[in-house]
Amino acid sequence: MRQYSNLLWDLAAQGFSPNKMPSRYEKEINDCTVPLDFLVEKAPATTGTVQVADITAGIMPGVDRALATARTMPITGVDLHGGEQKNLTVRICEVGPFLALKMRAFYSRQQPKDAFDILYAILHYDKGTDVAIAAFAEEVCLSNPACPDALQTLRKHFSNENAPGPVKASHFVLGTAAPGETADTKFLRTRIRQDMVDVAARLLKESSASVLRGLQ
Repeated sequence: MRQYSNLLWDLAAQGFSPNKMPSRYEKEINDCTVPLDFLVEKAPATTGTVQVADITAGIMPGVDRALATARTMPITGVDLHGGEQKNLTVRICEVGPFLALKMRAFYSRQQPKDAFDILYAILHYDKGTDVAIAAFAEEVCLSNPACPDALQTLRKHFSNENAPGPVKASHFVLGTAAPGETADTKFLRTRIRQDMVDVAARLLKESSASVLRGLQ
């Protein structure tokens, strides 16, 4: 309990304050809002919050897999006070659990950023697109609790170029479509939507194939 109490003090000391969402803290840095979310898995609950000592944490299925498979990466930058440059090692979410969480997030809130994050993570994963898609399929086979909603998201919201997922991914990059767009903007918007549909189809296909292989 003392650990969490100290964490609240540390957050306040760093300038973070509670958001209207009970499990989120925020800080304004150079006109940019930096959010900090506290998440926990608590089956069978799939929504809501739970109190962990003094911390209110949001319930999110799939968090345990994200923590169990996280890898470490070196980063370089300045701290929140803008001091000297520092070199640190941080834990980051691996791509399979990350995609499961992002798809589930889109299922419930349909934010443009969530849709584009899915596409970006797959196309720019450092081990390649095929590995990223296979990693999500592995989460399906391992019964990651975020995957049922993730698969439903792919089927319902990413099935064609006019579905909410592809449309909102293009909105995140280019803004809402408007009359008088240049040919280049229209081309890029169409390309993002097509890429989003193609990626979703590959995710579903690989997931189905992986499940079948597991049953053999």
